[in-house]
This record gives sequence, structure tokens and C-alpha cells, in this order.
Amino acid sequence: MRISKIIAALLISLCLSACVSSLLIGNQLQSKLMWSFLKPLVGFDPNEVNFFEAPIIKDRMTAILGDKYEPTMKLLRTAQEIQQEGALFYVASRYAPSQVQAVTDKAGLVWNSQTNQMAVMLIKDGKSEIFSEQIAGAKEAITPVFPQELQNAYSKAQEIQKTLNAPAEAMGEALDKKLDSTIDNVKQEQKNKIDSTINDAINQQIPDAQ
Repeated sequence: MRISKIIAALLISLCLSACVSSLLIGNQLQSKLMWSFLKPLVGFDPNEVNFFEAPIIKDRMTAILGDKYEPTMKLLRTAQEIQQEGALFYVASRYAPSQVQAVTDKAGLVWNSQTNQMAVMLIKDGKSEIFSEQIAGAKEAITPVFPQELQNAYSKAQEIQKTLNAPAEAMGEALDKKLDSTIDNVKQEQKNKIDSTINDAINQQIPDAQ
């Protein structure tokens, strides 16, 4: 049964690869084809079924990620299961760092069956990023939807990064205030000197006039 599901999914993948260049967000026909490809693979190890090498997955990922493809894949290959949460099909990395990290590296790939949008979340070296397919020429970007696991990971990374940046930002603000105060003092001192010079000159002219 599992083998037949894999074979069916691979056949669908081959059909999809022929039209991958015309994939459009919101295309219902291609959404149904993607559903047919992904649904039988839920619960499988993505590496065992060559999920990431399927043209319909790889071609779209490389288009989204560009030079971030390889570091993302390094993390995603630690994923152990293709999962589904409502309309979302996704894989999430299970990377375990050899050293303790303030923010653990993590990657997730998500396909939204309602919109046919593919998106990637990448947390690498403390920096969190989101990449997603968009409609060319659209006035507004389409916000990708992520499953709870990836939402939690992204929010946690953002909070930790904000906390880590807080001391540096506070120091920067303090330096800016100190600099502004110093400049104001210098300006005031110069103004006082000029006023004093003018007053001295006026006082010297008054006796002469008398």
C-alpha cells in the first residue's frame, strides 16, 4: 500500500514537472494536482521518497530561495516526516546543534492547498527570514500562512533576537542622546561667547560716543 502511494505520487510529480513553469498562485487545477501528489506522502520521511528532488518541489524552491537554497536544504534534510495541518502541507527540520545556540537553526517548507502558494521559513545564525511565492505585478504581497510549529519557532526567534539587540540599541540611543547634549552645549557656549563679544564691543562704543 505504501509503495503504491509512492509510485502514484511520483507519476503525478512527473506530470506536474511538465507544467511547473506555468505555476500560478490561485491556480485551482494545479492545486488539485499538487494535493494529489502530496496527500499520499503525508507521514512519510521526505528523504526516503525523494520529496525534495521532485521537480515540482525543487524547481519552485530554487525559484523562491535563490542562493539561500543550499543552506535551507541542509536543514530541511533533517526533517523526518511530511506533515499536514488543515490546508497546509509541510516539512520542518529536526536539526540538533552540537553546541548550544541562543536561537536554534530551523527551516520549514509549506505548501498552502487553498492558494497554491509555497513558502519557506529559515532561521539561520540567529536571523529569521520568510520567503514566499508571489503574483508578479500584484499591488499587494500575499502573506504566507504557516503551521503552528513554524509560527512558534519564528516568533521565538524574533523575541530572542529582539532581546539580544536591546542592549546594543539602548547603548546606541544613550550615545545619541549624549552626542546631542554635547552638541547643544557647544552651541550654547559659542552663542554665549558671541553675545559677550558683542556686548563688550557695544560697551566700548558707548563712552566714545559720549
